[in-house]
Amino acid sequence: MRRFVTTVIVSLTVMMIFRPAMADNKPIDESLQKRMKYLGLIIPEEAKQRFAELDKRPPSILLNPDDVFDWRELGGVTPVKDQGNCGSCWDFAATGAFESAVLIADSVEWDLSEQQVLSCNWGGSSCDGGWMNNAYQLFMYYGSIEEYCMPYAASDYIDCIQDSCVVMVMQEDLSDIPNNITDIKNALLIGPVSTTYTVFDDFYWDCYDNVYTSPNHAVVIVGWDDNLCGGQGGWIVKNSWGVNWGDNGFFYIPYNSCGIGHYTQRPLYTSHLPELTCDHEQIDVLVPSGGQASDTLQIGNVGVGDLYYRILSSAASNVDSFGYYWLESENLVGPDYSWIDITSIGNAIEFPGNPNYSNSGHLDLGFEFNYYGNLFNSICVCSKGWASFTDSTSTTSFNRNIPHTSLPNDLLAPFWASLNPGDSGGVYFYSNNSDSAVISWVEVPNNVGDGIFTFQIILVAPYTIIYQYNSMGPGGTNQGSIGMENGTGTVGLEICYEEEFTTGQKAVQFYLGPPPGEFDWLEADVSHGVIHPAEFQDINLTCSATSHPDGIYRGELEVYNNDPNNVYFKIPIIMNVGEQAVGDQDEVPQRLSLLQNYPNPFNAQTEIRYTLPKRTDVKLEVFNLLGQRVGLLQNATQNKGEYAVNWDASNLSSGIYFYKLSAGNKINTKRMTLVK
Repeated sequence: MRRFVTTVIVSLTVMMIFRPAMADNKPIDESLQKRMKYLGLIIPEEAKQRFAELDKRPPSILLNPDDVFDWRELGGVTPVKDQGNCGSCWDFAATGAFESAVLIADSVEWDLSEQQVLSCNWGGSSCDGGWMNNAYQLFMYYGSIEEYCMPYAASDYIDCIQDSCVVMVMQEDLSDIPNNITDIKNALLIGPVSTTYTVFDDFYWDCYDNVYTSPNHAVVIVGWDDNLCGGQGGWIVKNSWGVNWGDNGFFYIPYNSCGIGHYTQRPLYTSHLPELTCDHEQIDVLVPSGGQASDTLQIGNVGVGDLYYRILSSAASNVDSFGYYWLESENLVGPDYSWIDITSIGNAIEFPGNPNYSNSGHLDLGFEFNYYGNLFNSICVCSKGWASFTDSTSTTSFNRNIPHTSLPNDLLAPFWASLNPGDSGGVYFYSNNSDSAVISWVEVPNNVGDGIFTFQIILVAPYTIIYQYNSMGPGGTNQGSIGMENGTGTVGLEICYEEEFTTGQKAVQFYLGPPPGEFDWLEADVSHGVIHPAEFQDINLTCSATSHPDGIYRGELEVYNNDPNNVYFKIPIIMNVGEQAVGDQDEVPQRLSLLQNYPNPFNAQTEIRYTLPKRTDVKLEVFNLLGQRVGLLQNATQNKGEYAVNWDASNLSSGIYFYKLSAGNKINTKRMTLVK
C-alpha cells in the first residue's frame, strides 16, 4: 500500500512535544523478557573497523542549533511496525529509514516489504540476526517491493519471490555517520537514520540511561529534543516492537546512553518519480474462426525516474460464469449517465409496516424480463436499497458480499445499505408496461443521518440492467454492497463491498455475453521490464482461437508498476472470433486509440490520428522534453469516429516530442522525433 502525504515545510524550529512526565520509579516492561529473545543485531568485523576509523574524525559544525527537531511533526516518518518473534530489527531499522527517505523526497508513503529483505538479502542476515547494510545493499542493487507482494511472516522459511513483484523504489547510495551528537543531528536534517544501541534487561522507553556495551538492537532515530530527560537531551527513536509498546511505538533516550548512535547509517534517495503512459483504454482483437490475430500495447515513461512494470493476464474479473459483465460510465466504451426522473410519472411505493424495514412485495413489470436465464414479470423492492425478482419478504439491512447463498437472491443491489426512506425522501416505481421499468430511491437518508442517497435501477427488456447514481453521501458511501446475483446466490457480480464507489453522476450497465470459457487464448511477448525516462515499450499481444468456437471472449491485462499515481490498473481485452471479425472494418471505433504519428521521424510536418468510441471532450497537445507545451492541436467536443490532425513543427528545433490525447478523463501519450 502507499498513500500520498503533503510534507509540511516549516522552520526547523518546532514546538516541544508533549510527553508524560517522567516517573521516579520506572516499571519493568513485562514484554521485554520476550523481546530480549529476539534482539538480532550482528555487526560484521569489517563494519566495526570501518566505523572505528570514522569515529576518529572530529565532529562537524552543527548546522541546526534548534532545541527540538522531529520528523514526525514534519511528515517524514512511516507507521511503526512489529518485528514479532524474529531477530529482524536490522531489517526493520533499514526499511524504516528508507521508507522515510522516499516519503520526504516524493511525498509518497510506501509500505515496503521486510519479508523481501529477510528472504532475498545476499548477506546471510536472517531471523537469527543480521546487519542493516544487507538490507540497504538489496535496496540499492535490486530495489524494494511493496509489503502486499511479500507480506511479513517473521520467518526465514519464506521463498524469495521478489522477481514476481514490481520494484517500487531504488535506493541511490548509503552514508555512514560518525558516532557523535553533532554529525547525527546534521544527518537527521536530511531524514531519519538507522542506528544501534544496547537493550538491557531492565530497559524502559522513557529516558533509560546506562553504559555502553556491545549493541544488540537496531532502531530508527527520527529526531532530537535537547530538553528531554531532565535537561540531558536525547534522541526521539522509532522502534519495531509495535504501537502498543512505549509511546505509540517510539521511545526517548539520553544522548550516548546505551551506546545509542553507534553504527548509524543514512540511506540516500532523491526524487525521481516515473510517470506511466498507456496507449489503450481497452483492446479489441478481431480473430478469424480457428485462427489468430495480434495487437500491440505500448507503455511509456514520461517521468524522470525508471519505470518498473509487470503485466499479468487473466480472465476478466468483471464477468461472471453465466456471461454477465459490467462497465461504468467512466469507461469510454461504457454507458452514458442520464438520470431518469420518475417522481412525477411513477408511483411512490407504499411500504407495508415500518417503511425503514419493509419489502414492497411483487410489483408488476408489465413485460417479461430475462434474468440469469429465467423469465420474470414482477419485481420486489426493499427499502434498504435492493430489489429481487423472487424475494417478497426479506427486509434485511445487513449487506454482505455478492454473490452469497443467503437471502435475498435473484438480487439487484444498486446500493444495499442501512437506508431509512421512512425518515425522509422516498422510493418510486415506474413501468411503461411495454419493455422498461425504473426504480428510484430519491433523497433517502441512511440510519445515522450522515448521508443522503439518490440512485436508481433501470430495466429494459429483454435483459438490460443499468444502475444510475445521482447524488451519494457525503457520509456512508463506503457502507454498502453493489452488485447482482442469480437465484441460488452462487453466480453474480460484485462491484464493491463496503468501499466507496461513487458520490454521484455515474452509471453502471450490466451486459450479457456468452459464458467466458477457459482463459488460454491470450499471450504477451513481454511480461515485465524497466522503461527509462522518455522511452517506450511495445508489447505484442497474440489472441488464438484454435480451440475456441466463434464468439466473444473477455480477459484483462493487469498492469503493476511503480508510478505512485497509477500503481495498478486493468486493461480489458476482448477477442471477437468469427466471420464477423474479418468483415467490414469501416465501422465506428469501439475504443479510444491514439495512433503513432506518420511519418516518424519527420521533417517539419506529420499527421496524428486518433479514434473516439463516443462523443467526448478532446484535447490534443504537444510537449517538449522539458514538459513545456509547444502545440495545442485540438480542444473541442467531438463525436465518435476517427480523426486526423496535421502538425507543422517548422518553427521548432530537432528533438523528441510527446503528443498527448486527453479524451474525457482518459489520457494517452506517444513519442515522436523531429529531424531537420
